[in-house]
Amino acid sequence: MRRNLIYALLVILWLAFASWQFLEHQRVGGLARKNLATRAHDLSAALSVVIRSQGRTAIIPKPRLEAALTELTTSTELRSVVLLNAVGEVVASAGQPMAVDAETLLRTHEFWTQDAAAFANLVALGPGTEGTAGSPAILPLDTSRDPNGQGGARNARDFLNSPFLDPLINEANRKTLLGMMGDNPLNAAQVDAILSLFREGSIKEHRAETLRRSLVGRPLNEEMLKDVLMMALGPPPGPPPEQPPWMSKPEYERLVEEHGVHWFLVSIPTDALRAEVAADLRLRILVLAGALFACLPLGLAWRGFRRSAELEIRLIRSQETTNRLQELNVTAAGLVHETKNPLNLIRGMSQMIGRGPGIPEDVRVTAEKITEEADRVANRLNQFLAYARPVQPNPTRLGLNALVQSMFDVLSMDSDEKGVRLEITGPELFVSADEDMLRQTLFNLLLNAVQAVPDNGQVEVRLAVDAAGNARMEVRDNGPGVPEKDREEVFRPYVTTSEHGTGLGLAVVRQIAMAHHWEVSCEGGGTGAVFALRGINIARNGTGKDA
Repeated sequence: MRRNLIYALLVILWLAFASWQFLEHQRVGGLARKNLATRAHDLSAALSVVIRSQGRTAIIPKPRLEAALTELTTSTELRSVVLLNAVGEVVASAGQPMAVDAETLLRTHEFWTQDAAAFANLVALGPGTEGTAGSPAILPLDTSRDPNGQGGARNARDFLNSPFLDPLINEANRKTLLGMMGDNPLNAAQVDAILSLFREGSIKEHRAETLRRSLVGRPLNEEMLKDVLMMALGPPPGPPPEQPPWMSKPEYERLVEEHGVHWFLVSIPTDALRAEVAADLRLRILVLAGALFACLPLGLAWRGFRRSAELEIRLIRSQETTNRLQELNVTAAGLVHETKNPLNLIRGMSQMIGRGPGIPEDVRVTAEKITEEADRVANRLNQFLAYARPVQPNPTRLGLNALVQSMFDVLSMDSDEKGVRLEITGPELFVSADEDMLRQTLFNLLLNAVQAVPDNGQVEVRLAVDAAGNARMEVRDNGPGVPEKDREEVFRPYVTTSEHGTGLGLAVVRQIAMAHHWEVSCEGGGTGAVFALRGINIARNGTGKDA
C-alpha cells in the first residue's frame, strides 16, 4: 500500500509539473500574440509617418501614397494595408488581399488565421480632427471642382493655368505638357522628358523618383496629369495651411469629412509567431521528458530499495531457518546414531533366536522377519545420514569406465536375481570428482534402474563428451519410465515412485551433483527412464584437477 502511494505521489508531481508547463506555454503563446498586436499598432503609427512624409499640405495624391505603401509592404513584414475613412470606405490599399472583410475587422478589431493576423487601429488623420490645424493628410485628392468651390468639371488646361504652378513650370512648357497627354502608356524616356519640362531645381530628387515610379507604364490622361502636378508641387514653405490655396473652405471641409483617414487595417504574417510558439513547445516537451526520466529512476530506486529491504528480511529469516535446520540436522543425526545401537542389538538377538536349537518353525520365521525389518530400517537410517551429512567434495582423478564396471559388480546379485543385463557404452574417460560421492551417485542411479526394469530387462550407462569438453553420463533403462509431471519431483526428499524406495536416493544424487556443480535431470527416452549427469570435469593430468 505504501509503495503504491509513493508511485501515485510521483505521478501527481509529474502531472502538476506538466500542467505548469502547459500553462506557461499558453502564457508564452498569449504574450507572442500580444506582441504581434503591439507590432501592428507600431506599424500603424509608422504608416502615419509615411503619410506625413508625403508632403505637408492637407492633400496627398492617392497614387503617390499607394506607391509608398506598396514599398512598405514589400520591405517589411506587412502583408497588406487598407486605409479607411470615418464611414468605413477604402481610400487607399496596398499588398495582398485581406482574409477578412473590413466590416468584420472593424467589429472584432483582431482576426487570426493560420498564416496571418489582421488588426484594425484607429488613427484619426483628418486635418479637421479635434480642430487641429497641423494634423496631416487627407486622401485622395478631389480636383473635380473649380478653385472657387462652385462645382462642375475642371479640365487639365484650367488646372495648368492656376497661378500657384508658376514657380514650377513656365507657360510654354505647360502647353508642351498638354500636348504629351494621351492614352498610351509612358516609357522611361517619355517620363524623363516630362520631368525636364519643370523648372530646374523645382522638383527634389526623391520626388522625381516617385514621379518616375508612378508614371512609367501608365497613360498621361487628365487624372494622371493632375496627380503629377500635385506630386511635383509638394508642400509649400512654412507651416501647413489651414486648407489648400486652390480650394474654398466649404470644399475643404467636405473633403475632410469624406476622405480623412480614420482607420488603418494591417495584416501581418504569423510565421515568426508560430515558429516561436513551436520552439517553446519543443522546449517544454524536452523539459517534461526530462522530468519523466527523472521520476522513473526515482520510482525504480524506490522499488529497488523496497525489494532490497524485503530481500534483506527474507535473508535474515532464511538464515534463522537455516540455523534451525542445522540444529535439527545435528539432533536428527544424533537420534539416528542412538537409534542404530538398539537396532543392531535387536537384529543380533533375533538372529540368535532364529538359529537356536529346537526352535519352532513359526518362531524362526518371525525372527527372520525381525532381522529383515531391522536391516531395512538400518538402510533408511544410513541413507538419511548420507543426505543430512554436509557435502564437501575432494576431487581426484578417476577412471569413469572402471568405476561404472565396479558398480556393476556390486549390484551383480540384484541384477542376476532378475536377469537384468548391465552394459556400458562410450569412450574411456577420466574425470575429476570425489570418488566416494561419485560411487554413491552411480550406486543410487543403477539400483533405481535395476529395481525399475522388469525381469530380463536392460540397464545401459552411456558415456560421452559434450561440446563444452565435459563428460556426460546417462543411466538408461527399459522400465516403465517416470511421468513427465514427476521428473522434477523425484529429486525431492521422500518422493518416490517405487513401493520399495525410501525417497532419499535421488535427493542424495542431486545434493552431490550440486556440490560438484554438475547438472542432473530425469528425461524421457522413448521407453524407460533416462537420468543424465552433465558438466563432469574431465581430468587432463595426474593431479585429479581439470586443465
